[in-house]
Amino acid sequence: MPGRTPAEAVQNFLDPVQKALSCVCHAVVNVHGGYHPSTQPHVLTLGDGSPAPLAGNTPLGLSVIQQYRVIQGTSARAPWTVVTVSYYYALEDANSRELFAFHWHPAGPSTITFPHLHLGAGVAREQFTTFHIPTGRITLDKVLRFAITELGVRPLRQDWSAILASFDPGPGAG
Repeated sequence: MPGRTPAEAVQNFLDPVQKALSCVCHAVVNVHGGYHPSTQPHVLTLGDGSPAPLAGNTPLGLSVIQQYRVIQGTSARAPWTVVTVSYYYALEDANSRELFAFHWHPAGPSTITFPHLHLGAGVAREQFTTFHIPTGRITLDKVLRFAITELGVRPLRQDWSAILASFDPGPGAG
């Protein structure tokens, strides 16, 4: 998301993320460390990092953690942009058991650097829970749409589908 300043670029990155999340929860996005360029990625979490409750027939929780960088772009009008450099999106049941976790962490901490899905013990046989199932890059709007359409999460907004359809995660999407 471009901006005239690093802080504006970060805010332009955060606004659509918060709007998309408002489709399923009341938790607010928190930024840890960063509205400026840095050699280390900045961290975005949903709330305090613990799962935010989602309404629906089956109680679920959502965790969102992204790492991003503020970088200088090529536009003269908006020379700063934000790129996602890793993500962790997880849906868990009421007993805090992870059901689905979408990960992408190309710079570590593990040797698995491609985007992947983990199936939790609540949905898979035990031997499958350690698998890293390749997915390609998954953006937050896709996880939220999956939660609503497949897992029965009750949207908090009537315009949820339009909001998720218009979600633009920007360069280095995740």
